[in-house]
Amino acid sequence: MSDITIAALQAFRAVARCGSFTAAADDLACSQSAISRHIASLERSTGQTLILRGHRRTELTPAGEIYLETVNRALEELQRGAAKLASGSALRSRTVKILAMPSFASRWLIPRLARLHLAGIDAEIELSTSIWDTEFRKERFDIGIHYGDGSLPGSKLLMHDSLVPVISPQLVAQRPIQSLSDLQRFPWLHDSLRGGKWQQWLSACSAHHLAGARTMRLQGTETTLTAAVAGLGIAIGHDTLIAHDVMQGTLVEAWPFYVPMAAGYHLMRPQRGRASPYVKAVADWMLTEAGMFRETAGSWKRNAP
Repeated sequence: MSDITIAALQAFRAVARCGSFTAAADDLACSQSAISRHIASLERSTGQTLILRGHRRTELTPAGEIYLETVNRALEELQRGAAKLASGSALRSRTVKILAMPSFASRWLIPRLARLHLAGIDAEIELSTSIWDTEFRKERFDIGIHYGDGSLPGSKLLMHDSLVPVISPQLVAQRPIQSLSDLQRFPWLHDSLRGGKWQQWLSACSAHHLAGARTMRLQGTETTLTAAVAGLGIAIGHDTLIAHDVMQGTLVEAWPFYVPMAAGYHLMRPQRGRASPYVKAVADWMLTEAGMFRETAGSWKRNAP
């Protein structure tokens, strides 16, 4: 496919608007032959006939109608981008768009966001969440927080992760846990979106034979941990996500044996042009917060009996 030029796109839009090659040439202050060459190059590039040439008036083909919508959007976006650069607003914008997994956003990031402004970073945060890898691959954000092996482009490790069973202090107060087998007296909460956590943890404890009094399956880590806080049973939590609840006293370790995970939380910055100073400042702040979290993790974790 040959390169598509902006001049060719402008010529195509002018023909569609004016209804003839002659009128389009007058509109763009160029020759009719130049318009013809641009349209021919687009038709070669797309492999489609875009315009039906009539004696008095041209008409768009169905393919041309579809292509015109794309061309209009592309040219309008280019105009907006040029206007932003001309005014400097693209580099001065205080808005920082963050995409994170729901559980990470609510249980790690949001409890710390007040410290962002205390650090003197006057950014305007737009926080959205998604559990789907495809959303992170689209890169429609300034900073992304993704859970995985760090293979996505522009990823930098925030922190590794480990698994531990957690329970509401009110629930465990009714039936204190003295041994690993005592976990069987409680319902076990399972995350149906990221299954296998219980199996991973039990395998590391050499306790495959254990099973909960009954099973409840919930969709997503956030929902599962919320159910644990509500006293519905024991959930397998990621230490990154339960830290705030443990320190606040809304969750406790049911059995304080932490199983390290190969995956971890990674900060992503799309590799597109120059980021604003606010994006860089927020990203650096997150890396600093993650470092502090790693250093202080031992202060709230109990040791297994």
